[in-house]
Amino acid sequence: MKLVAPSAALAPFVRAFMLVEVDEETTHVRLPELGLVLGVRDRGAASVLDGESASRLPDAMLSGMTSTARLMRTSAGGRITLALFRPGGAAAFFPQPLHELFGQTSTLLDLVPRADVERLSTRIAEASDDATRVAALESMLLERCQTAVLDPVVAAAVRALEEARGAVRIGALARHLGISQDPLEKRFRRAVGATPKQLASLLRLRHALEAWRPGSSLAELAQQAGYFDQSHFTRELRAVTGQPPGRFLRSSARR
Repeated sequence: MKLVAPSAALAPFVRAFMLVEVDEETTHVRLPELGLVLGVRDRGAASVLDGESASRLPDAMLSGMTSTARLMRTSAGGRITLALFRPGGAAAFFPQPLHELFGQTSTLLDLVPRADVERLSTRIAEASDDATRVAALESMLLERCQTAVLDPVVAAAVRALEEARGAVRIGALARHLGISQDPLEKRFRRAVGATPKQLASLLRLRHALEAWRPGSSLAELAQQAGYFDQSHFTRELRAVTGQPPGRFLRSSARR
């Protein structure tokens, strides 16, 4: 896996480009992202596993926000180029209400003209190196950029949630921004693809997991991340990953 910083023009909207290439078939848990994810796969295939069933992902796709982790299987020789959007960043490129994509992975053909998707896929497949693949995705996004300004209220709400690492009461946040909670949540869901509470929960969980080290005390970790107590942290992590903290953290340490 390789992360590449976006150009200055895309930096307000895209957190990073990610290039993933695997030699052998792999199965791993993918934690929820903090923004939508655009991906173009030019080699192999990937599927989301759910019990005994497997749902193949489109080769050119846009994944909406989700509140739970996904178990993913990538075939041997798989390769994909991804754009990881910042919270609210995808709204500059896709006019659809983004909460309608929550929990879904849509084929890019449903959102972008077929000719544009085929041109992008061809450019990435024919690229000779990672830089050229990233440049192809950047070019497509710059062509689609519909606004250089994020919804100012939503942007302020996202910034406050990020600065507090999710430890914010949404009602208090709305009052601070001078807006009622209901219209804030509607504007937020449309632009970010999730509710403020859902994003806050993901930010807090991500903070806790990034701070974890082998031998860390779960109680101290929970307190530092803003949970009420260790049991609160345990419930949230289990709800997202389907695993108790000990098992999930041990498996994460091995990857």
